[in-house]
Amino acid sequence: MEKVISAAKVNNLYWLGRYVERGYLMLHLMRKAYDEVIDVPVGETPYSEFLNRINGYSCSTFTSSYQMMQQIYDANNPTSLRAVIERMMDNAIVLRPDIYSESFSYVELCRDKIALEAEKKQMNIADLQPINDWLLSFWGSVSERLHGPTYYLLCIGRIMERLDIALRFEYKKYRIVESWESLKKYLQLCPDVYDKEQAEVIEQTIDSDYDRFDLIAKLNSLIKA
Repeated sequence: MEKVISAAKVNNLYWLGRYVERGYLMLHLMRKAYDEVIDVPVGETPYSEFLNRINGYSCSTFTSSYQMMQQIYDANNPTSLRAVIERMMDNAIVLRPDIYSESFSYVELCRDKIALEAEKKQMNIADLQPINDWLLSFWGSVSERLHGPTYYLLCIGRIMERLDIALRFEYKKYRIVESWESLKKYLQLCPDVYDKEQAEVIEQTIDSDYDRFDLIAKLNSLIKA
């Protein structure tokens, strides 16, 4: 690494990257489920399937888009979009001097937007589209302003979350391979933050006919954060 970063800051950067990508991908996948759930009157819904994949186990059945939006706004539910944005904000506050005010402001906009829509009991997921736009703007901002380990660690978190979601939602294997190759490039730039032996195990696992939850567990033990 180009400079020494404290273990606490490594943790914050890594998890900020993960939560920003999680919020973006969750909202993208939620919109798809929302469009489908409108046409499903009773029983299992696409949003229930979404939650099952996010959690890795069977959870509540949602039978209406109204119930779906209530869950999205539930700050006490760790699988909700609002909870993800709150965790994103927690890390961004600590890192504000490192990521600069403009990048921080995009996270703040997301937090304020979802709090406002929850208070209004807004039940149209399309009104949350600005959150996706701001999260993309966050990445544009940090790519222009940050350099070295600070930026690399954010990207490591981002790609790790992308891999996690891709595996949970059974994306095609070439997508997993592409993300892993991208992750390795950033890991080589931050050699002190990951377990090299575990990286070799993951490499061999990806080359095989892997179990996706086993691979997720291996990936989640890769980073020393």
